[in-house]
Amino acid sequence: MSISSITTGAQTVTATGAVTPTAGLDISGVTGDCTVHVRVQALSSASGTAKLALVLEDSVTGFTASLPVAELQAQATIQTQAEQHFIFRKYQLPTCRFGTTSAVLRANVYTLGGTTPTVTIDSWLEQ
Repeated sequence: MSISSITTGAQTVTATGAVTPTAGLDISGVTGDCTVHVRVQALSSASGTAKLALVLEDSVTGFTASLPVAELQAQATIQTQAEQHFIFRKYQLPTCRFGTTSAVLRANVYTLGGTTPTVTIDSWLEQ
């Protein structure tokens, strides 16, 4: 079993956009079964309801164009002692271009709601 980071460890994000590294993880060599993990370690806002919409997206053009392959959502405060772990098996991501030349995968925060929201995300590929 090998583990490859999609995000560079746990990343704390305060705005929408691609999560570091924005260039994504090379998935061109992934041909067998695999599992994608996304862990929301914390989600909060100073006031209002904390909201998150995160999309896993792939690209074969260095993200000049990308395709969404999975979306996860969370609404409400998530404490570090009660993190949420989302798991996607390869067969659950039928449009993801695993094994395709130049294919890369990244996490992108599409929505982050509440007043001064913060989310801490960690994601990786296990094969």
